[in-house]
Amino acid sequence: MERRDFIRLVGGGAVLAAGLTGCAEAPDPTTAWVSPGSSERDVRRYALAHAILAPNPHNRQPWLARLDGDSDLTLFVDRGRLLPATDPFSRQIVIGCGAFLELLAIAASLKGYLAQVTAFPDGQPGKALDERPFARVSFVHGAAPDPLFRHILRRRTSRDPFDLERRLPRPDLAALEAAGLAPGLRTGSASGGPALATLRDLTRRAFRREVDTPAANQETVDLIRIGAREVAEHRDGISLTGPAIEAMKAVGVLTRENLARPGTFAFKQNRGFYDPLCATAQAYLWIVSQGEGRGAEIASGRAYARMALEATARGVALQPMSQALQEYAEMAPLFAESLRATAVQPGERLQMLVRAGYAKEGPPAPRRGLAAHIQAG
Repeated sequence: MERRDFIRLVGGGAVLAAGLTGCAEAPDPTTAWVSPGSSERDVRRYALAHAILAPNPHNRQPWLARLDGDSDLTLFVDRGRLLPATDPFSRQIVIGCGAFLELLAIAASLKGYLAQVTAFPDGQPGKALDERPFARVSFVHGAAPDPLFRHILRRRTSRDPFDLERRLPRPDLAALEAAGLAPGLRTGSASGGPALATLRDLTRRAFRREVDTPAANQETVDLIRIGAREVAEHRDGISLTGPAIEAMKAVGVLTRENLARPGTFAFKQNRGFYDPLCATAQAYLWIVSQGEGRGAEIASGRAYARMALEATARGVALQPMSQALQEYAEMAPLFAESLRATAVQPGERLQMLVRAGYAKEGPPAPRRGLAAHIQAG
């Protein structure tokens, strides 16, 4: 179906979609965000119920936890939830594990516990993750509540255009940079002039490059959940919901097959999806590590989690723009551009690139729930 046919359809599409979505009541895929862990007596389970709300690539939620004894956790990557095409070395997956650890520690602090984290206690994997844990955590008494805790349930990753009428104040930008600092890391930002224009254009082209790369695009397309029923069934991946989505799905315009096939309306709409997002970015922030390796990736994820919570506290919307940082061959020229744009020096690694601005608060992302992440001892 071409664009003119779609417009004609959506003239009454909201009515059609309302009828479709009303026919199938599905469980709420966001219940994990409602009073997480409130019924848990074990501080580890309480902390885990908050940790699973962490930002993570493609919303894969690749975390498995084993409760050891009375006070320890061992944490593993669910290797069935990796992203081999867009994240071939699982760098972004490990960053998501770092964000998970930070929310775990913040939530434990509210109960007076210090989460003592040992990253990769049995050794660091190389280019491919293996069965070894990504962390071991011991919970001990003696922590003061972290003030960022109260922002966990309101944190969102924004996928909407930002408000061009509101500029990001320099003090807020500086506070976000400071929140992302940690030993072995540095942060930076661009909020105007040629530097901002360069990053807007770079991130736009990087998203289009990903869509134009068949293997990378197919991996993403396979994880798109189209309509409320699919979102509720899977509770992960990339959610597409709303009346127009339901209408396009019902008449066969919006399908995974069309999203993967160049030339279709769905493919072209998806290819241009990031254009307004990049064009309205009021600033970009980045996190750079001194050197590479799994420890630096964990540290970067923990730092980004704190940056995101600080942004929530200040009413600032963030969205990671990871495409240009991906390590597959087709992205290499844009990756090199990203290093120049953020002044990365030899021996450093650009770990996170994030757009910032102001947008209405959206709904929370689906989560699979605590039980899905607990591994038998």
